[in-house]
Amino acid sequence: MSAAFPLKPEELASGTVVRVMSIGRDEFFHMLPGAVDLPIVHRGDGASGRGWSLSVEVQPALHIALLSLPRLKVSLEFPIRDAAHMAAFMARFDRHFQRGGG
Repeated sequence: MSAAFPLKPEELASGTVVRVMSIGRDEFFHMLPGAVDLPIVHRGDGASGRGWSLSVEVQPALHIALLSLPRLKVSLEFPIRDAAHMAAFMARFDRHFQRGGG
């Protein structure tokens, strides 16, 4: 399970997880294959695989002084609400897209 972003009971119950990420759309889809089990199907602003699907929505950039960060709202759907599958998937997904600073 992802220690950084543990799944909430309402996420497990609904089968929907939403993340707002500081990443551009093209970079997200370029990195996605490493974050999920293959094969995946990517069409437009969505993608799907075994037991999951996602859609992305570009959000307004976050501006901090002269810094501008792209933002992307990623909605993940798990049609079969299997808590173990969701937790394992999200742990890998979150770990793959995690960015460190320093």
